[in-house]
Amino acid sequence: MSIFADSAGKTATELAFRDPQPGDRFSEMMAFYVYVVGRKGDLVATLEGNPPCTFPDDGVLRWQSLDEFRRRFSYGSIEGYWIRFMDRGNNVDGWIDGAGR
Repeated sequence: MSIFADSAGKTATELAFRDPQPGDRFSEMMAFYVYVVGRKGDLVATLEGNPPCTFPDDGVLRWQSLDEFRRRFSYGSIEGYWIRFMDRGNNVDGWIDGAGR
């Protein structure tokens, strides 16, 4: 899936927001990163940080509902999200425990 500003990238981002999975990585212009590190039903755990940062040590852990996760990163007044899906399948095992050390 493309991460660039084309219809394929938009589709990948929207699909990832519909069903976020541990290991998903999102970014806003490489200046802000969000990793999905956990999912329990309707709850999504993310680690978020701004470069220079090392994950999981510098990440800020947030638990939120799926709706809140989508709302936090949506433009609100127009369709779409201000962060883009980068890739899936990153190894985030143990990151919840290692957050903010």
